[in-house]
Amino acid sequence: MDRTTLNIVSIVAGGAGLFVVLTKVNVPELNMTFLGANPFAIKRDAIEGVMTWIFTLLTLAGAVLQLAGEIWRKRFPSGTRSSRFYAVVTVGAVLITTLVVLSLTFLGNRFARRSWQPTVVHEMNDAYEQARFVVEHDGWRADQLDGRQTIADPEPYRRANIESAERSVVEIEQLLELPTVPMDLRLRLQRLQQYFNLP
Repeated sequence: MDRTTLNIVSIVAGGAGLFVVLTKVNVPELNMTFLGANPFAIKRDAIEGVMTWIFTLLTLAGAVLQLAGEIWRKRFPSGTRSSRFYAVVTVGAVLITTLVVLSLTFLGNRFARRSWQPTVVHEMNDAYEQARFVVEHDGWRADQLDGRQTIADPEPYRRANIESAERSVVEIEQLLELPTVPMDLRLRLQRLQQYFNLP
């Protein structure tokens, strides 16, 4: 390996790391309104924190390669190969760096999940319990159970409660990155039960 090859590889690695660090995670649900903490913001911050560390280290690795090339330049003669060789090295470095970035992104997301998932589950616990209560009590909230017999037309109340429960379930599924499947709401709540450790 000569100095020109080393410079190409280090510049590509450093540039890829810097690009990814400067690219923010896009979570469109951040525009939604919440009472209290926004679980989507918690998730974003955890992912951003892990990704920033990972790709800052990748950028530093590129800078260290560049610095090593400059310090020991006599060991790495410059421009000893053909232009075609350097073109192949450039393409190869871009492909390898792309694979490294994709792999680090995948691993970073898995590592970040360990941080944000318990916090998000804690934040959404009340929403889950309320949705489960509504489904288990035929569309009634806890505060409506005692007076339900006195309501002349109960169906609009029950329907509104079920719709609210379904919105909560969809929100939790989005947070936990679970596919929203067309099945009964009760089954979807059962699928979420493992995350909330409820009987």
